[in-house]
Amino acid sequence: MKSLVPYLIGVLLSVFTQLDAQIVNIEEQRITGTNDSTRWYGHLRGGASLVRVSKQSLQLLGEARVQYKTPEHLVLLLLNVNLLRAGGNDFSNQAFAHLRYNYHLSEILTWEAYTQIQTSPLQLLSQRRPFGTGPRLRLFKSADGRQRVYAGTSWLWEHNNFAEPNRDSYWNRSSNYISVTLRANRQTSLIGTTYWQPVWGYIRNYRLSTDWILKVGLTKKIALTLDFTYSLDKNLPEGAPEGTYAWRNGITWQLK
Repeated sequence: MKSLVPYLIGVLLSVFTQLDAQIVNIEEQRITGTNDSTRWYGHLRGGASLVRVSKQSLQLLGEARVQYKTPEHLVLLLLNVNLLRAGGNDFSNQAFAHLRYNYHLSEILTWEAYTQIQTSPLQLLSQRRPFGTGPRLRLFKSADGRQRVYAGTSWLWEHNNFAEPNRDSYWNRSSNYISVTLRANRQTSLIGTTYWQPVWGYIRNYRLSTDWILKVGLTKKIALTLDFTYSLDKNLPEGAPEGTYAWRNGITWQLK
């Protein structure tokens, strides 16, 4: 029964989460340290700040992860929200829902399939619905399993609906990433992932994203997190910001 608690929390959070988004650093999102006796896992992270000088600013961060894992199969559901409002204006209003399935083919090779629903009003994106599938290869793994390097490539189909101008676009992309994981222990790690997603036959239309997160353990269940993200999207309408970056500080509480 205890193993179902993280799953139920994730389901409840999904009811209140607006779907928004970005390229997902899937390596940082995977829940590690699992065992064969428990297959359901959950992870919660949150933060809030309220500042007033001449005007008031409010920032809210929330994240939920639910994972089901067996020796051959892995299903991962991610929910995320990031709101920043200052002086009566929204500077960030992003969230996303991401679902991924992995099938373990061998010690170094995994086949992935994933889908996501997202919006980003500040980038004039009403909705984006991507679907992708392809192989993921482990390039390196240390003897203790804490240091790893992965690379992946996949076919990615996406449907974009832009707010201004009101139009739809459909693209076939090549989605490629490389990921580095360095872990001192369960609660202390440095993880970085870089994605490059060009449109097939139109290489100038691409997305580039890099995401690095440092997690430093404070207790067995609580850790300080420092997260830096930069992304560039060449598929947005004129007037939308192509490049964005974020620096986030927060506290993680991991259910075990």
